[in-house]
Amino acid sequence: MERLKKINNHKITSLLFWLCWFAYFTSYIGRLNYSSAMTAMIQEDVLTKSQAGFISMMYFGAYGIGQLCNGILGDRMHPGKMIFIGLSVASAANMIMGFLGNNYLMALIWGINGYAQAMIWPPIIRIFSEMLKSEQKMKFCIDIVSSQVVGTLASYLIAAVVIWIIGWKAVFGTAAICLAVIALIWYYGFGKVERYSRKFGSDVEENNRKKSQIEEQIKFSDLLLHTGLLAVLVPVIVHGVLKDGVTTWVPTFITENFFTSPSFSILITTVLPIINLTGAYAARYVFKKCGEREVMASVVFFGIANISLIGICFVKGSSIVLTVILFAVITASMMAVNTLFVNIFALRFESVGRVATVSGLLNSMAYLGTAISTFTIGVMVEKLGWNLTIGSWVAVTAVALILCIKYRKCKYCIAQF
Repeated sequence: MERLKKINNHKITSLLFWLCWFAYFTSYIGRLNYSSAMTAMIQEDVLTKSQAGFISMMYFGAYGIGQLCNGILGDRMHPGKMIFIGLSVASAANMIMGFLGNNYLMALIWGINGYAQAMIWPPIIRIFSEMLKSEQKMKFCIDIVSSQVVGTLASYLIAAVVIWIIGWKAVFGTAAICLAVIALIWYYGFGKVERYSRKFGSDVEENNRKKSQIEEQIKFSDLLLHTGLLAVLVPVIVHGVLKDGVTTWVPTFITENFFTSPSFSILITTVLPIINLTGAYAARYVFKKCGEREVMASVVFFGIANISLIGICFVKGSSIVLTVILFAVITASMMAVNTLFVNIFALRFESVGRVATVSGLLNSMAYLGTAISTFTIGVMVEKLGWNLTIGSWVAVTAVALILCIKYRKCKYCIAQF
């Protein structure tokens, strides 16, 4: 397996960061556009709630499977090529989506989009791990979270304007163009970074040889069973339910409980990503205060999310402002949990060349939770109403909180290898 070389040049590392930032930023435009268009599609009777939830489930299911598969491949294949392919296929899938009217075909194409987008994140984490010095890794892994936040905000704003002016179908075409442009920029930009790395990068051949020897001794099952990964899987799944599953239904929740238009509900939901960014930096602060233990730090954020969900049960339908604020606190807390597990925790596995594998595994578990919740939320709302649906969110969050409290003092390491 070919290793990337570390870069010492500030301009090149900055270029590398912004290439990764814009790649991940644009991916959010090409995934959350469906959440934005979904409200209008339901109102226009293009889809029922359960059909809309099924399509969303297909995306997140394919994304989750892709995170696991591409996480493993991301430690073995060329990361730059993987990201380019992912952006290109996602662009094509978005373009096709705007011309479809059949919910089964929509589910298929949106699933392809999900798998393609799963080719972006694991290689990015590997790139940061192998091409940056230790003091830059943590900084870049935290700072790139802003791409998710700004990407979410941009997706909602673009969708609100496009739906208002043209209609929901144009939302997918707009995202397709954005993805195609950034794919080309990535191809030429990362090529420049890689040429510099090969010519001037740090010589780490001996270190790489040792890593390769270690990798041959480590099986995926050993990573899963002997490094503490199993203990964090359920909290990671639950955070996926809240971070993306619930967020997908927020515009519909606001429209149905406060009788707003789809474009207005999308627009007001843009407050969520603005506040979400605080979660990433709060994660780093609490992480250090908790002795650099991810699970202990996550207790704080699951606790905050649970209290906020209970609050929504009491204010539902009475205050749109307070409801949106509580949703923002929940998603910000889950952004913190995402940063702790998917970004920071994965860096522990650099010494065995498994950063992309672990990051992909944890991301896949998160999106397993998202896939299940986006579908079941639609069904539950149709059959049981919003009150019992929100009550189920409180219950699963409480389970994650209890597990994190139980395992909060565990040390997660790979020292035995």
